[in-house]
Amino acid sequence: MVSLACGNVSAVGPKLAPSAVKELAALPPDYRAGPRLDASCAVARAGALDDEALGNVDCSLERLSRVLRARAGELSAPVLVDKACNGEGSGARLECSATVARPTLPDATAPSVSGPAPSPPQVLDIDDPRPQESQRIRVSFAPTKPASPQPWPARAYDRVAETAWPSVGRSVLGSVSARCDSCSASALRYALRVTAGRAGAGEVSSVKCFEEGSGLRCVAIALVPWSS
Repeated sequence: MVSLACGNVSAVGPKLAPSAVKELAALPPDYRAGPRLDASCAVARAGALDDEALGNVDCSLERLSRVLRARAGELSAPVLVDKACNGEGSGARLECSATVARPTLPDATAPSVSGPAPSPPQVLDIDDPRPQESQRIRVSFAPTKPASPQPWPARAYDRVAETAWPSVGRSVLGSVSARCDSCSASALRYALRVTAGRAGAGEVSSVKCFEEGSGLRCVAIALVPWSS
């Protein structure tokens, strides 16, 4: 589960993309501290998945940090300070927290701590603009051979291609699906690649999205990679 607590605070300016929120060790000059944000996830087991939260399938300190930045951006806070995380490398649960900070002057900008655009975080803003929805997105993976151990190591979503038709020569690893009551089709297609990558797939193909109840579901087949 991914959980967040941010207190009773309303945004005071334009919302910011996750990549626009900087993480700093201490409160910079002319900034004031705001509420504390918390995020956590429980690492999903490997293998078949049945209606698991996307945040648990992709449970990592990197994702939790991105969720915190996304929540700060919703509050128009360009800076996070005093971030603390625990659970790295051990246990089944990861937790992170940080304090949002806003400039005391309306026209102040966040201190620059990154190189020129485009950066990998900004590219990720396009593929996954609302990481805070990862709790509502539910994903499933049904391997073609449920009794077999996972033959391929997990891989990042950006190493999973999306194709209209299966590539010739790649065998089917299983089927993946993603659903959400209030998410975009692009968010669900991203979730398919994350889930397939977790299973070690190198490709998702024949993606179909359709309305289901009050929400949307996308399905695809996952294929093995050319190499690990």
